[in-house]
Amino acid sequence: MTALDGIDDVDWASLDHAYGPADDVPGALRDAAGADEERAGEALDHLFGSIHHQGTLYPATPRAVPFVARLAADPATPGRAGLVHLLGVIAESDDAAPDVLADVRSALGRETPRLLPLLDDPDAEVRHLATHLLGNLPSPAEVVPALRARRERERSPHVVAGLLAAAGRLAPAECAGWLPDELAPALPADVRAGALWAIADAALPWPEAATDVVVDCWLEDEPLTNWVWSYDPFADIVARLDTARLTALCRTLSERGTAAAAQRAVEAAYERCVRSRSVRDALAPLLAAAVGHPAVSVRVAAATAVRDVRAAAPLAADTLAALLADPPPSDPNAPEARLFGLALDVLITLGDPRWRESFATALTDGVATADVLGSLIDSDVPCDPVLLAAVRRRLAALPPHWAHTPDDHAVLGHLRWHNEVNGLTRLLHRWGPDAADAVPELVALVPHDEWWAIRALAAMGPAASSAVSALKAVRDDPAASWQRRLDCAQALTAITEDVGHVTACVADAGVAEPVPAARTALRHDLPLDALLPALRDVATTAAGDGPAALRLRLEAARLLLSAGDAETPVRTAADAFDRGWHLTDAAELAGLVGPPAAALAPRLRDLLADPHDTYAAALAVRRVTGEAKPLLDALRQRLAWAGGGAWLAESLRELGDDAAPLVPDLRVLADGDAAMPGGIHGRMVRQDDEERERLFAVLAELQA
Repeated sequence: MTALDGIDDVDWASLDHAYGPADDVPGALRDAAGADEERAGEALDHLFGSIHHQGTLYPATPRAVPFVARLAADPATPGRAGLVHLLGVIAESDDAAPDVLADVRSALGRETPRLLPLLDDPDAEVRHLATHLLGNLPSPAEVVPALRARRERERSPHVVAGLLAAAGRLAPAECAGWLPDELAPALPADVRAGALWAIADAALPWPEAATDVVVDCWLEDEPLTNWVWSYDPFADIVARLDTARLTALCRTLSERGTAAAAQRAVEAAYERCVRSRSVRDALAPLLAAAVGHPAVSVRVAAATAVRDVRAAAPLAADTLAALLADPPPSDPNAPEARLFGLALDVLITLGDPRWRESFATALTDGVATADVLGSLIDSDVPCDPVLLAAVRRRLAALPPHWAHTPDDHAVLGHLRWHNEVNGLTRLLHRWGPDAADAVPELVALVPHDEWWAIRALAAMGPAASSAVSALKAVRDDPAASWQRRLDCAQALTAITEDVGHVTACVADAGVAEPVPAARTALRHDLPLDALLPALRDVATTAAGDGPAALRLRLEAARLLLSAGDAETPVRTAADAFDRGWHLTDAAELAGLVGPPAAALAPRLRDLLADPHDTYAAALAVRRVTGEAKPLLDALRQRLAWAGGGAWLAESLRELGDDAAPLVPDLRVLADGDAAMPGGIHGRMVRQDDEERERLFAVLAELQA
């Protein structure tokens, strides 16, 4: 009997994986076990992406498990390590429909006797990966004795670390008595680190000596490099420490360890600040001190944290200001350049004026980043002659447009140019009439489709009168897109205070592009009467039959709804449901229609089962039918991973008194120590603070 006997007896076409019918699984398994290394690698990648797609399992997965297990257990199979790894990640996953997950567990359980001998494989990498596979099998009674027995014979510290992790995962209570023995100073660092990780993973009592063991193991190097059990074992372990122990550990690693150890310490301290509100003040001095570390990588990590943790920023201000004494390198990707930008960002946010001279110089030299320009805008820094002169000099020094070429460097150059121009013109837009001296530089950008340049001219109003000729040239250019022509018409109206510019352009654009024409008309409170027939035509018969055409139809339907037509939007949303495209947009449109979209309620309820569309569908059900429960359920589900946001405020206001069952959970979210989930690295603490303030405001409204 061969490993793949019977594989063709399975009706694979009736089973699904991530990409549809699983009839390609037999071929992929044959190739993955073949002698052609390149082909085998491609086949293994396909299996990782199909029967285990980003952690999700499918109906084809449990049927594939026995064949993968036979191949992995057969010493004659080339590339067995990859197959063992595939089984391990399948065993670890719990992301699947309940019936699929039960079938996967059963299939793995049946294969346990076949897989146990992998612990004695001659290949250390196979043994290492086997610990992860066996440690996630639903058969602890069979596996744990084999793990303990192999521990006595295993000579690879890396594999021993895996054995300890597997035992702790499968039988935490049984391991509580002996895992601390694996922390002994005489043992290799890999073993001690693995024992620490197993203790942390199993949530076992933290031994008194364990924190000192963390220092011993990570002071010089990473002891568990390329360890299958965890991408970042250090972070997993220190997550168990209380604030006092974490602070002491991080200070020790920062002061005595290598640059890598110090960086790990800073990142661990910052991660704790991201997750816990109560520790931010306590850890702020440590983060601020690390800004002065000799290694630039540590300084960058610390400055990233300081920018986000408000309590740390004032403590680091002097060190950051001193860092601005040296100009940054011309390469924006160099860590020194990143550090320079972070220093500017923090000082701008603090309102510390020591950023000004360095920023003006950096801007003139072309080394000020778009992030720093964004900080100026977000902090509402007012226009002054020095700053305005620096912005004008930089705009004048840039080429008017960066031609696209197939050359990668030219494309990257264009992207950098675009990002910088976008930041500079957004800043001028924020400054409005105070920046009117920059009109000549903005006029030079008008022919090159720079949207913020046109908006900046509009924000300057009559002070930008010298731009009228350039704006008219684009507005009247038949080769320009109607959106650009409409943008210029709006700027002309703002500058001349004559709405006739917009009125005439909307009328002309409505013939060919009624959607942008109608958007512009609404922005200026112009009637849509003349555009309604064309909008109905787009909403019902837009050219093309693909997703892009349907998106245009949905947008046209929204505009019709604003003009009082509810019938056409309902038909357009129904068509989107029929086609299975832009379902979230269709649900939102149905919700905006409200009760007149009652015929769509069954379709909306069907969407409640789709995790991608649950929230939009639930909000629409509320608006269409008045039902509260679907939206309450969707909010509870979304709060677990998305935290707060404008969407939450919108939904709570929609629910009104019906939001009462959620208030206790929302109080925990607002008042508790755990930060709201979600966010972007380097800005998660700020986001938590902002969303918390928004949530307090909404809760106050609900209680009132």
